[in-house]
Amino acid sequence: MPKNKISFLSIASIILLFNTCSSNDAPLEEQTIDIDTTMPSITCLDNITETISLEKAFTTVIYKAPAGTDNKPGAITKQIAGLASGSEFPIGTTTNTFEVTDTSGNKTTCSFDVVVSYPSADQPYSVDGHNYAPEGKKWTKIENMTDEFNVTTFDDGKWHRNPGSDPFGWYGRPPALFESDNVTVADGNLNITVEKFTTPKTVNNQSWTHGGAIIRSKEKAKQGYYYECKMKANKTVMSSTFWIAFPQNCNTGPIRKLELDIQECVGRTHSETHAWAKKWDATYHSNTWRHKRSCDTEINESQQSPGKLDLNEKNHSRYFVYGCWWKSPTEILFYLDGKYVYTITPTTDFDLEGHITMAIETYDWNPIDSANIFESGSFDDLTTKYDWVRTWKLEDQ
Repeated sequence: MPKNKISFLSIASIILLFNTCSSNDAPLEEQTIDIDTTMPSITCLDNITETISLEKAFTTVIYKAPAGTDNKPGAITKQIAGLASGSEFPIGTTTNTFEVTDTSGNKTTCSFDVVVSYPSADQPYSVDGHNYAPEGKKWTKIENMTDEFNVTTFDDGKWHRNPGSDPFGWYGRPPALFESDNVTVADGNLNITVEKFTTPKTVNNQSWTHGGAIIRSKEKAKQGYYYECKMKANKTVMSSTFWIAFPQNCNTGPIRKLELDIQECVGRTHSETHAWAKKWDATYHSNTWRHKRSCDTEINESQQSPGKLDLNEKNHSRYFVYGCWWKSPTEILFYLDGKYVYTITPTTDFDLEGHITMAIETYDWNPIDSANIFESGSFDDLTTKYDWVRTWKLEDQ
């Protein structure tokens, strides 16, 4: 039986070999190979530019990822560099590269940049562009009302700090007395530090138990200018402010007593704070006032037109940028951290000239309570800090 199987296999092998050799004598049939030389295509979007406020280090950017195409189905697109849409993009330039590969292995790439930057210091602080100069105009810095506080001495040429020699002669609202020795310039900041006196002081026949300060620009603030500051509030019941004060005199004029508050807040509220002011330690609060004066017979009582935005963080938690474009006598725009917030229409034309003012004072509606920190607080707790103050005017390009 095994022998027969072997013979059969031998005969089969000979037949197979004969057939194979015989087929080699026939001409070969030509075969056509389809080589895909058409490259896939992909087009990236234009570069993306994002401006973020100074307290941030990154921002979320959402974009439509490009998709490649090819003359044949099956091409695959993937991102090979950069960050995906919806990621947190850091300050600087991130290059995003996408690659499309077709079924034959041909590849094409495209790239675009996401550029994240802080606002320019050559124009009013802006994130949303709302306060950009109108067409044909440019913002020019007014140096006499601008200070970066990058030195170690107070600029007495630009600012008043002695209430006895400024145009107003106002020494404060009791119990806090405005004193120039509470004003310092250090570490890139204008510092106004509050205090509790060891013993009360008597000034102008008034008793004072605490100290603050007031600073005013020597050059006059005018309609049409843009005013801004970068400020961090103190942590006490006392105020942190940035505003424009207007002189008034019933004999020599002006008759109207105006006030333009850009930002007015306090560092802390408590159980004794009046109900309407409970959020004044976490607020962006602006106002336009026409205060009642005996010689201003056109009004029977003080008039105001305020604006307010409640914040989710305390005014002393970080530096905020407060801005105001006094655009016209009837239109005043307000900005927070480079973004437009609201517009105030005053009850009277704001067409007078005033002085930039930074006052750290006390209020009877947020009184000094028993839990105050005047004696236990650190320098940072007791100090309102201004990183810079800038004033701009529009000029032709």
